[in-house]
Amino acid sequence: MTQRESTDQEVPATADYALDWLSDPERLLAKARAEPDALEAYFHALDASNDFRTTSLFDGDALTLAIADTGSCRLLDPPGVEASDVAYEIDWDAVRVVQRQGGMKLVEGEVDSGDSSVIVYVAAHEASYWELPGAIAQALNENPAERALVIAAPAIPERPLRRACRSFGMSGLETRIIEASLREGNIRRAATAIGISYTTARAAISSALAKSGARRIPGLLYRLSLLAFGVFPAGDTAPAILVDRWGLKPRQAQIAMLLAQGMTRAETARALSLSEASVKKQTDIVFQTLGVSSAAEMARSISIATVAQALVSASHGRMSWLDSNAEPLRILHSEDGRRIAISEYGPPKGHPLVILHSSMTTRHPPRHLVAKLVDEGFRVLAIDRPGFGLTDPSPAPAGGSDADPFAAAAQDMATVFDRLRIARADIIGRGGAQAAVAFAGLYPERCGKVVLVNPDPISARDERRWGVLGSFKEAYRQRPGLILPAARLIARAMTRDYLGKALQKAMRGSPPDEAALKDEQVIDDYYRAVRMLATGRLEGYVREQMYFARGKTVDYPVSGAGWSVLIGAHDTLSDPASVRSYWKEILPQAEFETLPEHGRLLAYADPELIVGRLTA
Repeated sequence: MTQRESTDQEVPATADYALDWLSDPERLLAKARAEPDALEAYFHALDASNDFRTTSLFDGDALTLAIADTGSCRLLDPPGVEASDVAYEIDWDAVRVVQRQGGMKLVEGEVDSGDSSVIVYVAAHEASYWELPGAIAQALNENPAERALVIAAPAIPERPLRRACRSFGMSGLETRIIEASLREGNIRRAATAIGISYTTARAAISSALAKSGARRIPGLLYRLSLLAFGVFPAGDTAPAILVDRWGLKPRQAQIAMLLAQGMTRAETARALSLSEASVKKQTDIVFQTLGVSSAAEMARSISIATVAQALVSASHGRMSWLDSNAEPLRILHSEDGRRIAISEYGPPKGHPLVILHSSMTTRHPPRHLVAKLVDEGFRVLAIDRPGFGLTDPSPAPAGGSDADPFAAAAQDMATVFDRLRIARADIIGRGGAQAAVAFAGLYPERCGKVVLVNPDPISARDERRWGVLGSFKEAYRQRPGLILPAARLIARAMTRDYLGKALQKAMRGSPPDEAALKDEQVIDDYYRAVRMLATGRLEGYVREQMYFARGKTVDYPVSGAGWSVLIGAHDTLSDPASVRSYWKEILPQAEFETLPEHGRLLAYADPELIVGRLTA
């Protein structure tokens, strides 16, 4: 056995191992079957030896990107012409240092409005590993020896902040008072700045608090400013950021974070087992150190520091840019305060329909499918299940890893229906079939027509093992303890370039899928749906995969009458006969159809067929 093949080999020092293992699924499959114990131990060792660095996601509208050209000492915009509208000064010495030493450098700056900002200079060869907008990447690569990436993050990104407010359903007045509060530091000055009474401002903020799920104003401002930048989620590193950036003591940083997130001083004291007098004393020191006079101002400072840290972290991992126009977002809250993320398309008075995502993806649906549904008059909703994308995880099920994770997903769907005043909706499952069954079983009166597309059976009921996903399916079945480290491996490796190659390899031998992947938009859509895993939100994936690996089956009183189950005959992940056999037992009255001209990517390749079955 060679060193490459041995599960006892030395653990690599970088995350390159991810591409190595994922590019050779046959080797992974062989190890899963022959040496499951050694494979699990090796994966845990890999995970422990490689820091799990999540991808930093940013809203491109919240940051200014440009190219610094040291040869001409000019600032270039993406097409490579001189940028005349950039409102900050370039430190050319810092740019040259970055070019010589590599990496990146973060500095404080001033923008034309007088708000402080963070400016980051990134060496061209460093930025080449980031998932930059195409024009920016091209401009850098034209002359990498003399060019560097410049990123400016203003304290208040106006347009993205308004979009963040809209995601919570806030009114124009509520948005205006939030913007003013971030700029002015408190509501009273904000009310004066926009010419409204303090009473009106307080009422608007109270309404905004209710919509956002925040308890107090600082927490509201902190959430919205981070969401405006596209930083998902804030993570648990914020106290360390405050220690590193401002030299706060760890206890002071903890106090600052709790206050910024909306706790009162009394609540903060109880949470940290301190006296209120001690919290007040330390808060005064924090305010003085940060140069602020209120918790609201502190929340703004901490949010920009969090963004700065995310930018710095991206130098060790990857950075991905969100296309806000293609990523509609709305945030609702469950009764226990959890955040539920949805996307909504089409006419508000259209016929309601929910598209469910698979266990490997998040809420972002195929655009061709959405366009066809909207053309047919549907109001389309896509919801991140608990622990996926931007939806907070649900509390750990009482039954542990054997408990059904789909009941919580069904409850979230019902909450969304309640908030949007939807009595009943149709369902399309592109995966996520178990969630559809759970919803129909728990809320039968709210479930309309259902079309399931390539619903996967549990691993024990399907012996097909093809490609990367099939190899992991076998590894998970053999050793469920592999699921979390493997999920982190996948997240580390998941760039668009890698995904495109992996999909082409996984779909080899399926003519309809190979044809579908010639459309770059299909790969783009799939990548939009999986890249949220790279933010570190893996709880949902892990729970559902654990459920499948342990051989659990959804058990709800659902006959499947009126349901349509579409199965691609060329599906490379699940055997069509096994799919039919498994789901026929669960949905005995459903109409099953095996489609000889289709494969795994049916939902991306033939939206007309899916919508036709729904409207028949």
